[in-house]
Amino acid sequence: MYADLDFWLALLKNDDWLSDRAEQLLDEYEGELDVSLVTFVELFLIEERFAFDRERAVTAILELATYHGDPDVVYQASENIEDGLHTFDAFHAALSGGSIISSDGAYDRLGGVKRVRLEPSESNESDK
Repeated sequence: MYADLDFWLALLKNDDWLSDRAEQLLDEYEGELDVSLVTFVELFLIEERFAFDRERAVTAILELATYHGDPDVVYQASENIEDGLHTFDAFHAALSGGSIISSDGAYDRLGGVKRVRLEPSESNESDK
């Protein structure tokens, strides 16, 4: 059973009007819940609106649902946000495998990610 972000927020937030029903469904579908990378992206985008700890939320969701991707990607994206990247850039970097083509200099401050510059420079201008 795939659960979208509304379900997880009802469980994560203290005062959500759907929390009782979410708890009920959690019991009913225990061991059968699925989650996707899209859910984590959406979670990271709205985290500032709702006060919760991003890493604890990720861990709780991963303990309660099956995720068919690499959980290290989600945790790395969270670290990348801590290092100043915006949500989408954080996930791009985490999924990059260590190198990324981009004009966004924000990747330059990350350890472990090499940026291949998309923007023209003197050295790559001569390649034309």
